Amino acid sequence: MILENIEKYDGTYLHKRFAYDHFKDKTHPIGNIIAFRSPISVDINNLVDKEHIIREEGLYSDDAINFCMEIPNISLFAGVCFQRIFNSCIGNILASEFLKCDVEIDGSSIIIHKEIEENGIIKTKGKASVSDITLVNGAVLIYTGININAGKKAPAIAYSTRLSNDDSIILMRKGIEYFYGVLHEIFVETTKKIV
Repeated sequence: MILENIEKYDGTYLHKRFAYDHFKDKTHPIGNIIAFRSPISVDINNLVDKEHIIREEGLYSDDAINFCMEIPNISLFAGVCFQRIFNSCIGNILASEFLKCDVEIDGSSIIIHKEIEENGIIKTKGKASVSDITLVNGAVLIYTGININAGKKAPAIAYSTRLSNDDSIILMRKGIEYFYGVLHEIFVETTKKIV
């Protein structure tokens, strides 16, 4: 589901289960995803990653695509595996279909290898994504943001994809389709095993 009129991603989607709020009786038992375009502004109070908390670094982007996922009944370990798979797919779509460049997946980070000028600095590569994950009330909650325009508050490594509005919508649709497709395949695989 692509949402409109979300003012900003502030980190709250990683603090409580949200699928029912958006899908009601259409909530999928194997997992749900929403996507929207907005700035990212996550202050230290809404962070879930200890590394960012210790460094007192919030998450910021002037304009981004935001994917929020909820997958019930899996461990955090399995959730991290799914996060890596999802981000690898998004990174490959981003690089091959939109930016026409090489991509590197480093943990959950999507690193784009393409020259760009950001705030007066020429870069040959940069981090196009921010991603986080947590476990809340029996569900793994995953967040992945893709910078469209990282802005001046973002770290120096941030990379602006500068996707058009149409391309942003296409990427959101492809991300949602991939999410449900992979979850369905995983679920079917678990049902055909002899135990």
